[in-house]
Amino acid sequence: MRFSAAIALLVPLLCSDIGASIEDLEDETQMIMGNGIPAMGYSEGLTYDPEQPYFDTEHSSNVTALLGKTAVLNCRVKNIGNKTVSWVRHRDIHLLTVGRFTYTSDQRFSALHSVGSEDWLLKIHYLQERDAGKYECQISTTPPMSHLIHLAVVEPETVIVGGPDVYINTGSRLALTCSVKYSPEPPAFIFWYHDDKLVSYDRTRGGVVVSTEKGLVTTSRLLVQFAEPRHSGVYTCAPANSKPKSVNVHVLADKPAAIVHENNSAEAMVSTQRLHSYVFIAGAALIHVFVL
Repeated sequence: MRFSAAIALLVPLLCSDIGASIEDLEDETQMIMGNGIPAMGYSEGLTYDPEQPYFDTEHSSNVTALLGKTAVLNCRVKNIGNKTVSWVRHRDIHLLTVGRFTYTSDQRFSALHSVGSEDWLLKIHYLQERDAGKYECQISTTPPMSHLIHLAVVEPETVIVGGPDVYINTGSRLALTCSVKYSPEPPAFIFWYHDDKLVSYDRTRGGVVVSTEKGLVTTSRLLVQFAEPRHSGVYTCAPANSKPKSVNVHVLADKPAAIVHENNSAEAMVSTQRLHSYVFIAGAALIHVFVL
């Protein structure tokens, strides 16, 4: 009886403690979310501290850059305080930069940071294929906090549909399509050349029209409504950020007069031979009648 009474007294107390714990957890969660702190800003084992640094992952994203050009990797850190930011190449755990100082003998790498800025930049000049991979941005907390950024090194490809040789008849439409693939950004311009001479973009001159559509795959089209033999030759598509590509166009002329004359002569010869055969057969038949 006494045991039942004790249980009856303890149950309300336990429920109130559990409810308080849940409310405290909800309040803490709201406080963290209210500050806009991303979950991945914390390393495992670290407790929440409103003054603790964290990564702004929205402004610390992956990068795609062109082979041979320059790549800039950005790591944005909030509440940096007296901590420092380092860049480490992930594939070989090679320390590249600490703060604003560079710690690698490869002079293509450099650290950039402006006083008062939240952005810590890693700049890589003259990109090579081996530079592709993961780079780790670290904050000197205990234990260290880290955020991985992936660098993709690409080489744009220029393609002309239907190459390397295109054959069309005189009077037909000449349409060449050039595409630039695997480019992180559309080329600033695409020039067309005909036998090393820049193609005029004047629609009224020679019936040549050039149009360009920019996007993930940038496409440039060269159009000649009525092709003539003078439109034969090598056409080159030269984008601003990719290697040029060429195609050899052959505009086939009408049948030459010499060939027509030769064919007519041959046909006339065959007709004459047939006529002679008919005359011979007819003459032989008459002779046979007279003999009889």
